Amino acid sequence: MCADLSTSIPSGRARRIAASLLRACGGTTAYLQVPPLTGDQNDGGQVGLDAPNLQLLPLAPAIFQKMRSYMLEGQQQRHELRVSADAVAAQVAGLQLTSASALFAMASGVVIGGELFMIEGVTTLEDEGEVYLYRLMLRDAASRWPLQNPQTGPQS
Repeated sequence: MCADLSTSIPSGRARRIAASLLRACGGTTAYLQVPPLTGDQNDGGQVGLDAPNLQLLPLAPAIFQKMRSYMLEGQQQRHELRVSADAVAAQVAGLQLTSASALFAMASGVVIGGELFMIEGVTTLEDEGEVYLYRLMLRDAASRWPLQNPQTGPQS
């Protein structure tokens, strides 16, 4: 007789293992670039004269790597970012959002090492119905803006 696995309760084991492996493999901190929830209330901000005031939300542990692919002339390099589900869950709870998809939908990009990358797609890895890892497909941003890294200050 086979055991009934239809009512298995997620134990969080996969989340803990994923976070440990990301840290052990030289995990880094990526910053999700999102607009502020309150908006710019002064007159210049209301008509679009002020520079956008974006906030950077840390996601750690994470692993960032280039994807191996055959590139055609003029095609941008693609990258992959793997992020712990615990880090994403902390930001979702902090912003009081309904889901991780809402967080990634409102993001305008990801900052890693002072460089901006655009999000092309997000996939999840699950165990027993519980997400333990997010995989973000990134591409280089079209422009090279001088960004401010929260740890090192403005880049030049």
